[in-house]
Amino acid sequence: MTGTCQQAAEMDLGGDIEAHEASRKPARDRALLWGMAVLTVFFAAQILQLFPSLEGFQIAKIAAAAVAILFITSPEQIAGRARIRATPQLKLILGMLALALITIPFSVWPSGSLQFIAEVYLKNVVFVYLLAQTARSPRNARVISGALVAGSAILVIAMLIGFGPQVTYKADPSRTSIGGSYDPNDMALLFIVSIPFAVFMLKDARPRNRALLIAAMALMMIGMVKTGSRGGFVGLIVIAGLILIRSSAQFRRYSVAAIAAGILLFALAAPPTYWERINTIVNYEDDYNIKENVGRLVVWRTGLKMVAAHPLTGVGISGFQTAYRTFSNSKVEISPHNSFLQVAAELGVFGFLLFTAIIFVSIYGARKIRKLARQGKEDAELIWMASAVEVGFIGFVVSAFFLTHAYTAIFCFLAGISAALLARRRTPERENSAAQEIEYA
Repeated sequence: MTGTCQQAAEMDLGGDIEAHEASRKPARDRALLWGMAVLTVFFAAQILQLFPSLEGFQIAKIAAAAVAILFITSPEQIAGRARIRATPQLKLILGMLALALITIPFSVWPSGSLQFIAEVYLKNVVFVYLLAQTARSPRNARVISGALVAGSAILVIAMLIGFGPQVTYKADPSRTSIGGSYDPNDMALLFIVSIPFAVFMLKDARPRNRALLIAAMALMMIGMVKTGSRGGFVGLIVIAGLILIRSSAQFRRYSVAAIAAGILLFALAAPPTYWERINTIVNYEDDYNIKENVGRLVVWRTGLKMVAAHPLTGVGISGFQTAYRTFSNSKVEISPHNSFLQVAAELGVFGFLLFTAIIFVSIYGARKIRKLARQGKEDAELIWMASAVEVGFIGFVVSAFFLTHAYTAIFCFLAGISAALLARRRTPERENSAAQEIEYA
């Protein structure tokens, strides 16, 4: 009798433990998801630049540490994690990290390269890894992508109401940006990347979320006008065409409506000075990029000299500005204004190949997954994510050709979310097996 009672007590205790563990798992998963969403807002959208007084509190680092701790202390997450072999973007970005470390002795500023790796690039690698692990489920991908869209929209609201440190330019007072993290061209690139995710999430969104996404897109279109970015304008034209092409027949009406609304917003919000600036894309004879010594053409020619002089080792990561003084025979330090040239000059030919491989693998993989999903050979839920990754990356390539964004958070978001997409397709059987083993244990 006593043995029977003891067995019953043990069974009750075991049931209580199992129930407790079951309740802890969803709570931990939710905390991990929302922690990653917050980190995306801080890291990719750079929302903290609205609050300069909070910079000393290292909120982004705290959020990253919290997400990392939640991930590594979760047996389910560790067992079901995407292996690096299933995420080529992770392998390639780690390859760039290794190359940056190897080339430190050949850098024009070794201590500066080492400092950049420690303070910037390592954070990029961690962000890409955590994003690749947490954004693999449909709901998680939508929440994290929604966080990027929300952060971008908040930046525009801050620009419109004058909240935060406003940055204007004497040469063109109509151009504005927020804080010191992103200048107008950088913010335009952020919007170019965010808009495809907002558009392709519309189809299956709930009515309230759909209204929020449409509002966010309208704000980002207004933000594009406020930045006055010519590279952003070209990128916007490209992604608008791709959105129409990649939309299904049923969804195309939303795409057409979004593009028509965007054209209307541009017509109403853009001042004459904006169109005068955009007109210089075609009538470029008097543009400063052609005529002045600090224009893009001169900078690009000098950057190519760096590549020719150091084709294998480069001038060291984050060394372009320092090297520019030597190669231009001046005291000027200036950014390369071209992400591909930036990598080629700083990490050599091999760094350039790794960087372009990340872009190629992401675009090609997204295109293949979308095609398979439409044929019924992959989960139909992957279509929106694959379309957003493809269009977002192509928009990045177009605009980043004129900007210095080889190692920025915007590029890292695209690399991480595309890694999650590919990992989700490549490891479903292993993840299900791991989940079954955990459940059995």
